[in-house]
Amino acid sequence: MAYDDSRGPDSDKTAVHEVPPLELEEAARSAALICISGRSIGQMFLITQEETTVGRAPECDIFLDDEGVSRHHAKVIRQGETLIVMDLGSTNGTYVDGERVQVLTLEDGLKIQVGTATILQFRFQDEREVEFHTLMQTFKTHDPMTDALNKRAFGLELEKEVGFAKRHHQALSLVLFDLDHFKRVNDTYGHQAGDLVLRSVAKRVTETMRKEDIFARYGGEEFALLLRSTESEKAFIVGERVRRAIESMEVAHNGRRIPCTTSVGVAELTDAMQRPEDLVEAADERLYQAKKKGRNRTESALFD
Repeated sequence: MAYDDSRGPDSDKTAVHEVPPLELEEAARSAALICISGRSIGQMFLITQEETTVGRAPECDIFLDDEGVSRHHAKVIRQGETLIVMDLGSTNGTYVDGERVQVLTLEDGLKIQVGTATILQFRFQDEREVEFHTLMQTFKTHDPMTDALNKRAFGLELEKEVGFAKRHHQALSLVLFDLDHFKRVNDTYGHQAGDLVLRSVAKRVTETMRKEDIFARYGGEEFALLLRSTESEKAFIVGERVRRAIESMEVAHNGRRIPCTTSVGVAELTDAMQRPEDLVEAADERLYQAKKKGRNRTESALFD
């Protein structure tokens, strides 16, 4: 339908058209468990396999290092279009609406409590919802400048890793490194150049680390690398690898090469360390020594 006032070329004209409704393609729906309570709050776990295990053991598909979660707590079984949650004889049980269950068919929106603190909500999500949730989770946990974990998310990961290492008597090491004279880079080349250096450093470190290692931007120009199952000797080698990789970077801004070096502190978790912060303090002390001894070096208790 249209309205046309044709009283003359200079007349105001208003046209009204019928606009068809926006057609949206029906997106494929994915099954997911979203943690709405517990240490992993906000995380989304897509259910893509015939069997998906849930528990505190690192080999579980959904790893939940929360109080009261058994090593192999439960699993989700896919039978055609139907999904079923099954308790695996956990110590503290699997609950729905306050009732302990052994086997239950999952329905959209169902809330499942595993252990004493973790609640997972089962949801069917389309592609747009999955992308949006993933994006929001990334904003919450990652530094937008470098794509590394932010300090808050790193603190949560550190707590989990220290707890796991102590329970299972496994080695855990932390590498802290701080870019040398970074204020001078900003003052000499400008803040855009400083941002470029930060992104370049993060990219280079990501290329050298293992998939299981945890990398974070810990401060303005300070970064952290948490190394699972790694004793101090190997951690020192990693620290040196990082230092040399940064020293050899070719960073140029507006045709000017920007020299980059870093000071590195390495520490291994010991029985005497009671808190996750103790490991950070030990690595930070070594980092301070590296700077005090001239920068662009790696310090560790190995050389005491």
